[in-house]
Amino acid sequence: MTREAEESPRPQATADDVFGTARLRDTVLATWSASPARLREDANAEEDLALGGYRDRVVVELAQNAADAAARAGVPGRLRIALRDRAGDTPPVLAVANSGAPLDASGVAPLATLRASAKREDGTGTVGRFGV
Repeated sequence: MTREAEESPRPQATADDVFGTARLRDTVLATWSASPARLREDANAEEDLALGGYRDRVVVELAQNAADAAARAGVPGRLRIALRDRAGDTPPVLAVANSGAPLDASGVAPLATLRASAKREDGTGTVGRFGV
């Protein structure tokens, strides 16, 4: 595995990819291609979370993210969650919005990375901090 693949990639937003997800995805896929053991490790960690302690906590985690975003924006926190029904071949969609600071490219990387929350570093005014 290359040093670049080991480091957390910084998303690079473009007009077509405002959150820089292409670079995040490419870096993860390159890491997994270089190390099948890492792929198994990451898959097992996600499965442990999905089947273990966090299996029923998705809404709680989303509410914590909303509270943290409201604190960053200095506004009262509001959260809207809607489950949109299946439409044809499209699966159901869980849509979530909040009144806090908007998500930007630097906020997407921790959301796409298991247990790598930046909230641990500052810890001020945050509810969630574990990166799940």
